[in-house]
Amino acid sequence: MRSADATQAPRMVANYLTDDRDLPPLMEGLRMIRRIFAADPFRPKLRDEIMPGTAHQSDKELISYLRGNAQSMYHPVGTCRMGVDAGAVVDPELKLNGFEGVRVVDASVMPRIPSGNTNAPTIMIAEKAADMIIAERQLVRP
Repeated sequence: MRSADATQAPRMVANYLTDDRDLPPLMEGLRMIRRIFAADPFRPKLRDEIMPGTAHQSDKELISYLRGNAQSMYHPVGTCRMGVDAGAVVDPELKLNGFEGVRVVDASVMPRIPSGNTNAPTIMIAEKAADMIIAERQLVRP
């Protein structure tokens, strides 16, 4: 969060490829794909490599390509992990630790990425949050 003002968009920093250990597997993956498509039966069917392009061969060129183009295909989760330990960002009622009246209701509260798509679990989280908010409001009213 940038501020207590709910109209301010949150600051999101994914930190993709900030750890140098991320790069070697991706570079090897690019090179492996090139080897596969350079072999029969693919080679006769293909004209050109579009991305990153055959001009990108050195480690430096591949790293530059990856930093400019790589993206996550996973649905990010866990950035506001729910729990009861010191590392949890939200409590089991999805209340943001250290803030009054703020809940996080999205896939970021999942401690780990599920084995399937995140859509259904996120809907479940939202439904449960709605139930908790309604129950809490009913307790507050006279």
